[in-house]
Amino acid sequence: MQPDLAGLRGQLEEIVGAEHAVSGPTAAVKFSVDGVVPGLVVRPGTQDEVSTVLAACAEANAAVIPWGGGTAIGLGNPPRRADVVMPLDRLDRIVEFDAANLCVTVEAGVKLAALQTALAQKREILPLDPPADSKVTVGGLVAANLSGPSRLLYGTARDWVLGMRVALPGGERIHCGGKVIKNVSGYDMSKLFIGSLGTLGIITEVTFKLLPLPATRAGVVGLFPELARATDVVRRTLESVLLPEALDLLDADAVALVAPRLGLEAPAGACGLAVAVAGSRQTVERQVRDFSTLFRDAGGRATPLPDGRSVPAWDAIRNVFGLLPVPPAVRVLCKIAVPIGRTGDLFASAGALGRRHGLPVTVAAHAGSGIVWACYLLGPTAPPDVALADTLEGLRREAEEAEGSLVLQDAPASLKVRVDAWGKPRDGFDVMKRLKAEFDPRGLCNPGRFLGGL
Repeated sequence: MQPDLAGLRGQLEEIVGAEHAVSGPTAAVKFSVDGVVPGLVVRPGTQDEVSTVLAACAEANAAVIPWGGGTAIGLGNPPRRADVVMPLDRLDRIVEFDAANLCVTVEAGVKLAALQTALAQKREILPLDPPADSKVTVGGLVAANLSGPSRLLYGTARDWVLGMRVALPGGERIHCGGKVIKNVSGYDMSKLFIGSLGTLGIITEVTFKLLPLPATRAGVVGLFPELARATDVVRRTLESVLLPEALDLLDADAVALVAPRLGLEAPAGACGLAVAVAGSRQTVERQVRDFSTLFRDAGGRATPLPDGRSVPAWDAIRNVFGLLPVPPAVRVLCKIAVPIGRTGDLFASAGALGRRHGLPVTVAAHAGSGIVWACYLLGPTAPPDVALADTLEGLRREAEEAEGSLVLQDAPASLKVRVDAWGKPRDGFDVMKRLKAEFDPRGLCNPGRFLGGL
């Protein structure tokens, strides 16, 4: 049954106000998902309004796609339907900040950078650092399970979410977890929604545990003539007692992009290894010395980044693909996850693939976490979608043979028709299907975008 969007718009205007429920291509095209333009865009202003809007959409049989900051909207397959897109930017309140107990509760539309600024006033921090934190919302961060370089030391959202409120597809509201760090009562339902891409319900509020802001931060950047020397330093670091916050590999193109922002003069073709450390002044100074020695012993050139330079330097490193002089519409961004010992192999393979097919490519990796990012630029000389699809599937097979995976984090819709964004479902997919059937039996939440067409 096709939804009556004209009638639904009237209902939504009564819920959120006429100015926050719009239709037509002019208003909706900016919220298109893989080229699918929604029929309506509705911006609820409260958590109650989110639930009421979902109930109205369910009654009208209208599919809903939640929208945070839009930074991860390229993740996933093209939607089967996009009747209503629901931006959550008006849910922008810090509900409770319990600095004494290192906890904060925020609505889903709060920008991560704004939250970090508020926390810093009490010298606390949420140790999650995905790219584009000035645009990433709390809801999008959790729903897409976004992370950054510091996952090496601090982990991902699963390690920092204490609880959340979720509006289910029929409009029901549930509260998972709590506001205390030691909460062991019942199942941890929050984990179901982390990384679910809004396919089970819409996250409206999240409670995080926090950390004290480190006394000081610093870093070291090493430039190496060849990848093998940098990966040897990674191996030796992970076998040592050194405890960096982040440890990122950068290919020559990535080095060229960030070097001016780090104040470096990089030799042509040099690859980089950047390390971040935090803690007391004595601890940080000792680790900077140790890493500098480690880099030099491996034949690299070490440049320390003292406190004051380290933070902006790492902003450039984690946002390296944002420095590319092209819009996201003409790129393919791949996230490859493999066992840590295979990071260097897939790093090299991702770069070789681009060069073999004449595609400009930039590769970076969270080297201590087994995460490789490869960004291919699609220009006039790029291979056709058929050939590019075969090439990416070959890289995916290599990742899977290493007991890993390859996910298209962002790609043109025409390519996603040929290459599944997630790859083939693996063990546990039957459980995921049962959960989807339980929470969203009519398939109205972000339909078709998740693994296996969920």
